[in-house]
Amino acid sequence: MKMKRLLRIARTEVLEHRRQPWMLFILCLNYALWGVLFGLFFLMLDRFAAMPDLDAQLRAQMKGLGIEFDTVLQVATSTYASLSFTNLPLYVAIMSGTSVIHDRESGTMPFLMLAPVTRAQLLLGKLLGAMAFPFVFHVVLVGVFSLGLGRLQSLAPFAHKFGASPAWWFAFLIGAPASAAFVGALGAVISALSRDVRTSMQFTSFFVGLLSLAFGAVLVDGITQGLWLQVVFAVACFLAAALTLAIGARLISRDVTA
Repeated sequence: MKMKRLLRIARTEVLEHRRQPWMLFILCLNYALWGVLFGLFFLMLDRFAAMPDLDAQLRAQMKGLGIEFDTVLQVATSTYASLSFTNLPLYVAIMSGTSVIHDRESGTMPFLMLAPVTRAQLLLGKLLGAMAFPFVFHVVLVGVFSLGLGRLQSLAPFAHKFGASPAWWFAFLIGAPASAAFVGALGAVISALSRDVRTSMQFTSFFVGLLSLAFGAVLVDGITQGLWLQVVFAVACFLAAALTLAIGARLISRDVTA
């Protein structure tokens, strides 16, 4: 019964997001845009690599400018991988950061609270609903672009960042969603405690910006450390999300949730 109540709250949140197709389109477009831009760049380098004379000429010209080709490629692959993984917590934070405020301002919160749900279930349901669409975009678009780019010969030295290692798959399917759950939990709690959308988004953006640096370092650069680091990171994020929701449920005043 508790699971049904939880899923009902999450489903309500998903239906609310479906009423904003342009927002979903923009989120999807962001994933596609980064994939296309970096994809064209990597494809161009791969074409040069297939022509030794042009490749050697390009490397020589870059070296003359004081730029190492391999360094550029390493930075580009790390940047793309970081964007691919940290976009998920960013979009979940955006959706969860206005979830409770929206219900309060639209007048639906009193009707929602007629259901026999606890405050923790309410926040968790909001979080699950906020994660639904971004998670689908993450799995489909990041998966397609990453696995496709990983087949390029020029990116062979960085294949571990494009699906060629168990650590990448764990980071892709578990680590990134875990970080999104943590940031989304913060967003949901901040949304419930804030009195207006602007305040909620300011605090949420602060935490997202601060945490994204750590997320990018572990989810991307930490892949080379092996699977163990990704497992520890994911467990820590899920525990932090649970603790955040538990604390948030105690902090929310009755006039917010009733």
